[in-house]
Amino acid sequence: MVKLLVIDFDGTLMPYGTCAVSEKAIEYIESAMKKGITVAVSSGRTYSELIGFLPQLKDKIYFICSDGAYYIKNGKTLYERAIALSDLSSFVPADNGGVVFHGAYKNYVLGEMPMGAEIPNITRISRIGEIKEKIFKITSYRGSVRLPVYCGLRTHWDGGETESVQYVNRFCDKGAALSDLQMRLMLTKFDTVCIGDSVNDIAMMHNAKRSFCIGERSKELASVCTDKAARIEDAFEIIFN
Repeated sequence: MVKLLVIDFDGTLMPYGTCAVSEKAIEYIESAMKKGITVAVSSGRTYSELIGFLPQLKDKIYFICSDGAYYIKNGKTLYERAIALSDLSSFVPADNGGVVFHGAYKNYVLGEMPMGAEIPNITRISRIGEIKEKIFKITSYRGSVRLPVYCGLRTHWDGGETESVQYVNRFCDKGAALSDLQMRLMLTKFDTVCIGDSVNDIAMMHNAKRSFCIGERSKELASVCTDKAARIEDAFEIIFN
C-alpha cells in the first residue's frame, strides 16, 4: 500500500514548456490525500516559488525545496542544510553580473539581473551583511564561479545553454531529505512511491520501492526506475487504478 507519494516538480508535475500544473494532476493529488496518502513535492525551486504554483496545496503537503536543502510543512521548516556564511563571500563582488541568494521566503539580489530573469520576492542588497535569513541556494548569472577547494557547496544546475549556474549545500540532495521525512513519518522505502524526470531525482528513487520516470529526458534515471510513463497523469493512473 502506498503511504508516501513524492513528486518532482519541473518536467514532472509541471511539464516543460508550460507555466502551470494541470487541474487533473491536482485532482489526483487531492484524491491521494483523501485516501490517507502523504504527498510531498520535491524540487530544485525554493518554497516561495513552489507555493506560487501550488497555492491550493500550501497547507496540505510537504515541500522539499532547493534540491533537498530543506523541507517545509504548513509554513514550518522541519529539515535544513543551509549554506554557510563563509561560502557566500565567494560570490562577491558581483561586478560581472548578478547573484541571487535564495532563502526559503526571500531572494536577495546582488548586482544586475539579465533581462527576462523571473525572480519572486526580491530584496536588493549591496553587501552580504544585509542578508537576514538562512540561504539554501545561490544562482550566479555570470557563469561558473571559482570556488575555494574546501567549501561546502556543490553545483545543483550548470545552466545548460544559459549563463546561470546554481549552487546548494554539498551535503544535501533529494534522497537525504526524503530519508529524513520517512523517519519523521515512521515510514520506509516499502511505503513510498517517487515520480521524477531527471538525474537529480535518482537519489530519492533509491528510497522508494516503486518509482516512475516521466518522459525520455534522462536515460540514467530510467535505468533505476521500476516504471515509465509519458505524463504525470499516466503515472497516477497506474498507481491508483
